[in-house]
Amino acid sequence: MQNEGANFVSPRLVTEEILDFLRKAIVGGRLKDGEKLSEPRLQEMFRTSRSPIREALGVLEQEGLVVRIPRKGAFVNRITLEELNDTTAVVAVLEGLAARSAVSRLTEADFKIMERLLQDMEREVKKYAIDKYTETHKKFHEIFVSRCGNKVLATLIGSLRQRYVRPRVTSFYFKHNINAAVDSHSEIVEALKKGNPAAAEDVVKRHVMMGLVTDEKLWEE
Repeated sequence: MQNEGANFVSPRLVTEEILDFLRKAIVGGRLKDGEKLSEPRLQEMFRTSRSPIREALGVLEQEGLVVRIPRKGAFVNRITLEELNDTTAVVAVLEGLAARSAVSRLTEADFKIMERLLQDMEREVKKYAIDKYTETHKKFHEIFVSRCGNKVLATLIGSLRQRYVRPRVTSFYFKHNINAAVDSHSEIVEALKKGNPAAAEDVVKRHVMMGLVTDEKLWEE
């Protein structure tokens, strides 16, 4: 009995492992928009039954990363222009609120990290390093979001951002307005340093709203 217990793996741990793998694969672009997620293949990969697989896919569906179609299966959600813009508008409000709340909590060490990340983003744009830029950009925003003092707000922002921070979206921004977006990050740092909550909120809102895409034809290219 003792040996059997030692080999037992909780279904919850298996589900979390599958979730972590699929989230990273989708957000990182290893799984492409519209790609089918094969349950038998995932069962074989994780050496598990259907239940943890289906539970993980259900969570990813709620997060907007996966869509399940009856009698066809589960697929990586192909983000639409409407979903991109709707999510962007919500994130703008939430991150603005996070910036307002973070002003009094940010330290000199935080600002140094943000400034270093800004320099990294500038280099990555010049090198057209889309994947590295995506990760650096995420880290930059996480600095002030993590200092907002509201775990629910920070978690919600993280969940919404992973819905649309995909290689396709970042590639689009690289082609069309990446330089202006990078420049506006320096405005965020300056606004946060000045310690004016309302000004910081406004700058962050405007920065995120730069991600709105108004030209459908351009998006579909």
